[in-house]
Amino acid sequence: MSRSALCIEPHYLGNLEFFTRLIDSKKVILEVSDYFMKQTYRNRCYIMGPNGIQMLTVPVHYYKKSFFRDVTIDYHQNWVKDHQKAVQAAYGKAPFFDYFYDLYDQVWVSKPKFLLDLSISMMTVCLDILQIDRSFDLTTSYAQETQKDILDLRNLISAKKPTQSKSFYQPVSYIQNFGSNFVGNLSIIDLLMCEGPNGLNILQQSRND
Repeated sequence: MSRSALCIEPHYLGNLEFFTRLIDSKKVILEVSDYFMKQTYRNRCYIMGPNGIQMLTVPVHYYKKSFFRDVTIDYHQNWVKDHQKAVQAAYGKAPFFDYFYDLYDQVWVSKPKFLLDLSISMMTVCLDILQIDRSFDLTTSYAQETQKDILDLRNLISAKKPTQSKSFYQPVSYIQNFGSNFVGNLSIIDLLMCEGPNGLNILQQSRND
């Protein structure tokens, strides 16, 4: 299923399924010209905290037909502090917390205006930790279909679709900070806090092309 180019919507601290695709594509085209959809990975992620799986959501301002690239972040809600505290509680004692937490914190405290900028900054931090140099192209208009040499995964990685129903991701376990049973496909931040740069090996093993 691997192709040289990938078209996908930006995710906020995307899950492992999302990142197996990013590391496998030489060129990444981010779909930013479609309408924003709520209750998706565009503005949420899942981590493993002391009380189990926890959802982190970025509140946003948008209209019924707002393009993703125009969606702005709502800072009237104190979500930045909530995300900081949640990640600290979840990974404060994880092996790589002290090495990487500040990289994420710098993005949060910079308070980007647009959800797109927040997502790209977080993706860049994660790819840098994985030692992968990847740039992003942005769509300028929406096309129903992509070119044949581009792998189109737009809206296929969804919290509403079970991972088991997909053919391109196979969970590989690693030692998580909480819980006795491994939980796959959490946010990339779970993998990186627990495994650091070795997370790349986990992602590569998780590919099921």
